[in-house]
Amino acid sequence: MRYNGTLRYEILTEGGIDDWSDPLPCSIKTNSDNRKGRYEDGEFRQASFTILVECIPFPYNRVKLERMGENLGEYRVMNAEPLTTVGRTQIVV
Repeated sequence: MRYNGTLRYEILTEGGIDDWSDPLPCSIKTNSDNRKGRYEDGEFRQASFTILVECIPFPYNRVKLERMGENLGEYRVMNAEPLTTVGRTQIVV
């Protein structure tokens, strides 16, 4: 598989402190991306991505994405599905 980015998943600890995993190489495809969201002091990014990683169990709720040096942001996982026939896990955020 060709990689174009990295994914970090949120690790919840007993002390209530969130931690992030080491970066995992992944392939990131943009479903939608715009910066039309606005609030009084600025704007925000509304985006959706499909991510492929090597086949691993993925029970995590939040991820941080980076693609080719650009920080894409932090997202809630909408769906994680193992694609066992190709040895990948597909994650939609």
